[in-house]
Amino acid sequence: MENLLEKIITPKFIGRTKYAKLVLITVFVLVVAFVGIIYFSKKPSVDIGNEFLTIKSLFYGKSIPIGEINVNGIKQLNLNRDKDYSIKIRTNGIGLPNYHVGWMKLNNGNKALAYITDKTNVVLIPTNDYDILISTDNFTGITEALNKSIN
Repeated sequence: MENLLEKIITPKFIGRTKYAKLVLITVFVLVVAFVGIIYFSKKPSVDIGNEFLTIKSLFYGKSIPIGEINVNGIKQLNLNRDKDYSIKIRTNGIGLPNYHVGWMKLNNGNKALAYITDKTNVVLIPTNDYDILISTDNFTGITEALNKSIN
């Protein structure tokens, strides 16, 4: 009789509560990580000098030799209007609302290294092998510095 009474009183989920706690802790850590990425992400810095265009970013920083850049193809874009340069597929990177960093495939079929935090203010820097898309408030400063570095 005691065994039957013990089975009736003891709920089956008591042994599973430690797994539920583990799941809740894991979810909490992931949420904090995503919020941290969004909070600490900022517009990348662009340095032009020593024959390199250097992009410093929280993720996917890169140095590109100035000789590989097609300076005549540099454009200022608004990705809300210039749909050919909008991101079609993220191939290796981070894609969050208002934050796209990494390797992307564009609507026009080109491969691109993107650093987009503001879709309305983007500079397109074409290279021999891929395009670079960077959100910036200083389009003229970037183009002037690249033109100086070429000459």
